[in-house]
Amino acid sequence: MSNQAETKKLGMMTRFLNAVERVGNKMCDPVTLFVCICVIIVVASAIFSGATVQNPATGEDITITSLATFDNFVWMLSSFTSNVANFPTLILGLVVVLGVGLFESTGLASALMRVSVMKAPKALIVPLLLLISVNSNIAGDAGFLVMPMIGALVFMSIGENPIAGMALCYAGVAGGFSANFLVGSTDALLIGYTGPAAQIIDPNYQANIMCNWYFMAASAVFLTFVGTVVHHFFVKPRVGAYHGELEQHSTTLTPEESKGLKVAGIALLVLVAVLVAACIPADSPMRDETGDLLGYSGGLISGIVPIIMLVFFVPSVAYGFATGKYKNDKDLVKGLTSAVGSMSGYVTFCIVAAQMIAYFNKSNIGSFIAISGANFLSSIGLTGIPLMVLFILLVCLVNLLVASASAKWAFLAPVFVPMFMLLGYDPSFTQVLYRIGDSITNPITPMFAYFAMLVGTAEKYDKKAGIGSLMSCLLPYSLAFFVMWALFIIVWITLGIPLRPGGAVYLA
Repeated sequence: MSNQAETKKLGMMTRFLNAVERVGNKMCDPVTLFVCICVIIVVASAIFSGATVQNPATGEDITITSLATFDNFVWMLSSFTSNVANFPTLILGLVVVLGVGLFESTGLASALMRVSVMKAPKALIVPLLLLISVNSNIAGDAGFLVMPMIGALVFMSIGENPIAGMALCYAGVAGGFSANFLVGSTDALLIGYTGPAAQIIDPNYQANIMCNWYFMAASAVFLTFVGTVVHHFFVKPRVGAYHGELEQHSTTLTPEESKGLKVAGIALLVLVAVLVAACIPADSPMRDETGDLLGYSGGLISGIVPIIMLVFFVPSVAYGFATGKYKNDKDLVKGLTSAVGSMSGYVTFCIVAAQMIAYFNKSNIGSFIAISGANFLSSIGLTGIPLMVLFILLVCLVNLLVASASAKWAFLAPVFVPMFMLLGYDPSFTQVLYRIGDSITNPITPMFAYFAMLVGTAEKYDKKAGIGSLMSCLLPYSLAFFVMWALFIIVWITLGIPLRPGGAVYLA
């Protein structure tokens, strides 16, 4: 993917990224690579079988389980299909692509880009895409499914490499996953572990869902700036010009396209009106049992993926019939079939990735390493900024092995929240440090289920785009986010800025 003649000489960083790309792309096909990782997990689980560490959250022992036994061989066979069926990004990705695929194939994406993005100042496109990507976590994981595809489409519309657009948006969604202008589901999820952990030291401590709001809102803007710099100085020079079929379009619309946009806009407004009306009643099924629209058990959040699909699907269908792209239902079905068919490589990859993650979880290797690392860090006696940085680094490394934010915080919170409280820090501060570390390495961990989707989507635009190519594009974002976000929180606490309304960094 990278063209050496087009790549600027940027010193040590460029040489390092070139090495990452070369090594990564010399590896076997991603599907084969993940099969090999499955074998390694089985062998490692057999070698270290019986190693035990205590879970600080429950007091129970976590023991590495050997997968190289007859019983677990039977489990591998019997769970194969359920591992695939329960793999979140497979079904979610296919559902979303039904809408996004039509959005692209009907020409609606092209027309919409021409009347919006392509007429906007080019300098604003990258920060705008980043800001939207970073804030997309308000809808849970939906941003992972949509934004990389949108980024690729936007970059193709302005004549740039779609791989760079994918990397930009994926890094924004994954690397800035905790940052947001609004308090959302992530805040609710984490505070459920922070509160009980704090009560180990102070039984009267009351956790506040808004405990990180000020800092995370500021982080959304800060990471947008950092990501924009990384894109222009590191990623864009690396990927160079796109050598595939670049979609270049005139900025003018045909009468049919203008009519189609109007019809699509009306269809979207009707859909939004229906959704808003469904959310208004206090007893609406779109809300959870407490009446919260953003609750996990409510219809809005639990159904966010098909809702997003409909947001793309409904106006795309309206546009297709209005412009004459679709004459009847058969044309529509052909469009849907083509959209799903383009994801065949992604489906194959997901089948293998699902087994790898299931084996990793079954063996308990990830949890063992994570808890052992936490115990080591808590025992070395560091304080202040060195402790903060090492804690962020620990979470970054653990995140490479255990992708689930709640799973990590479940066993890290009981260790580090009390430890930081004894050093005088409010639990909300410890949670902020965790959220920074939990986000930074999201773009580069293959354990993150959505990485499979990124690989599959990248191959749509560049058949030669391997894991090394993607890693060399995503790694600069992770490195920059680690350095700059850590500096940001250090400056924040040095200035004594509260993390939330009425909340201080330090305990009273």
